[in-house]
Amino acid sequence: MAEQVSAKPNGHRKILLLTNIEHGESNVFLATFPALFELDPDVEVHFATYGGFEPFVDAVWEQPIVFHEIKGIPALRAVHECMQRQNVSHTENLLPKSFTMPPGLVNTSKAIDDTRRIFVPYTGPQMTEIFSSIVDIIKTVNADLVVVNGLLTPGLTALYHLGVRFACLSPNSIKDCSAPLQPHAAVLWKYPALFSAFSYPVPWHLIPLNIYFCIYGAITFARDKERRAVMKYLQAETGAQLRTPIDLLRNRPPSLKILVGTLPELDFPVIVPDHVLPCGPIIRQAPPLSESDPALQTWLAKGPTIYINLGSMCRLLEDDAVELASAVQVVMKKVNEQPGTSPLQVLWKLKKAGEYSASEAGSKLHNVLGKEMEADLVRISDWIQAEPISILRSGHVVCSIHHGGANSFSEAIRQVVLPQWTDCYDYAQRVEMLGVGRWGSRDTKPKWTSQGLARKLSDVLQGETSEAMKKRAVELAGVCKEKGNGAVHAAKIILAECHENWVKAEGK
Repeated sequence: MAEQVSAKPNGHRKILLLTNIEHGESNVFLATFPALFELDPDVEVHFATYGGFEPFVDAVWEQPIVFHEIKGIPALRAVHECMQRQNVSHTENLLPKSFTMPPGLVNTSKAIDDTRRIFVPYTGPQMTEIFSSIVDIIKTVNADLVVVNGLLTPGLTALYHLGVRFACLSPNSIKDCSAPLQPHAAVLWKYPALFSAFSYPVPWHLIPLNIYFCIYGAITFARDKERRAVMKYLQAETGAQLRTPIDLLRNRPPSLKILVGTLPELDFPVIVPDHVLPCGPIIRQAPPLSESDPALQTWLAKGPTIYINLGSMCRLLEDDAVELASAVQVVMKKVNEQPGTSPLQVLWKLKKAGEYSASEAGSKLHNVLGKEMEADLVRISDWIQAEPISILRSGHVVCSIHHGGANSFSEAIRQVVLPQWTDCYDYAQRVEMLGVGRWGSRDTKPKWTSQGLARKLSDVLQGETSEAMKKRAVELAGVCKEKGNGAVHAAKIILAECHENWVKAEGK
């Protein structure tokens, strides 16, 4: 139980959590709000997001909280409709196709151009409906502090418009929240531009192109006709000025604090601004694997395991899955042929793009890994009951293959990253910079080849620096443990901010 923060006897503090429903953004809220109750059982917490989110809240906290449904279209659906309106090619996952193309002058420029639709994907009427709903919620709750997801454009617009004091809770890196504030305009020449996949620091011969991408992004956003039309409509209907995540970098309120789920030791070298508060990895609570899936725990205990999970947004075509399977098969054969070692196992959560079989005899995947499946050394499924964090903390995973969205170094596990887009490239860079793994597709990004991936996976498991990676992973996990639980740190900051506002209100 975390240390409790005392409350004044004459009233309860009230906090409103305001977020998009998409898991990449909402998970830090699901991780943090239980810590709020642990620190202060009397705090009154309200949760506002789109419909359908209540089961996720109930799954991590048994006690009731007050839920408010935001009226209007959720962000991901709005992005999909926006791309359809503007004839933007997109993937089955509703991402612009430019996000998954090999980085380069043309593709990176197109991806940067498509990113503006992520910030403001709404029509004028859609934006006005969501904004008005959030304004009503904020006024109804009348919280001492609002904690908002920094990508929730209608929420930011409402908070700026009402002049309400708020904080941001973000799963992003320190660099993402502070790069434009670094001295000597380092954002232009030192840190890789969005979608560039350049290494850090940016090689000197690529600095002109990096500067171009940064300036191109700023100009594209400023000239965005769709955004300006939404801004004009919203102002005419409500009198509010449209605000986006860009305002958090260039026009933030003086009192704003941005809480990020990482540590300086886990990020690119960066000067941390006073308003950016690194909390450490903010990870959802989950029961140990022995409770959530005892059978899986028993299976994992049979031998060292590679855990493959490319996230809910990354769906693999059959040929891409076969390339990954072929790399795994090569490494498994190499490891398992060595005498005196426990058989290497693979647990793969596979999200498919299209219809194909992973285990049926004669299928492409079965042709590659059929023998290993029949020996129960490989398990492939589109759904695993246990939470990913429970699997990683089981003590049996020796390597995690993921897309770069995990954002956690607290499990002492070596990693192979297969980034697909945007900040995922940054994660792959950090994994190599920190010495805990390899970028599995650097030369063929965002795709991978069986030969290239097999080499990187072999490096991680049996290469000359394999033991050094293992040791470094343990060291970074120790740093995370020493710094304390990220969700608890975030909750302490939120409660302190809330308390300060509450005291001021009580004194009026």
